[in-house]
Amino acid sequence: MTYTRRTFMMGTGAAAFGLAGGVRARVSADPVHAAASDPASVYAIKQVKARYFRAIDTKDWELLGQQLIPDVVVDTTGSAGIITVGADAFIAYLQATIGSARTVHQGHMPEIEVRSPNAATGVWALQDLLIWPGNVRVIGFGHYHETYAFDGDRWRIESSKLTRLYLDPIAEQRLFGM
Repeated sequence: MTYTRRTFMMGTGAAAFGLAGGVRARVSADPVHAAASDPASVYAIKQVKARYFRAIDTKDWELLGQQLIPDVVVDTTGSAGIITVGADAFIAYLQATIGSARTVHQGHMPEIEVRSPNAATGVWALQDLLIWPGNVRVIGFGHYHETYAFDGDRWRIESSKLTRLYLDPIAEQRLFGM
């Protein structure tokens, strides 16, 4: 391990007030561990997931397709869904199931690990609200467990598994007939 001095800002305007401080950060000389902390890749993956959520909520299916590897595997069985293989199949599934719904998806607290220059994993906390015509609502919480691949010139989602911790039981009962 080697150590390097890095300067971190402590809030808006910290440098103007002389509040920027230095800390010692551990930097790995091992390329495998160095990849795990690749900030540019982590940032790019966060952007992919942000565009993913925005594309679903705005029903921008073309934008959504750009965030996915063509043979993406998406498992929504943890949310009463199905497993789809392929970006087109997943988008068609979303169009059929939530295409008429107003949706709000929020991803929080990403845990992203870059495993190599071409592969990464991530877990995202999720909160979503779905409102179908007739005011049938579902609010839910859970996690996305994902893999990412660097596909030529950018990161994309390679696989995604949605797990649920909670779905609003009243809306769930009306929606799924339980």
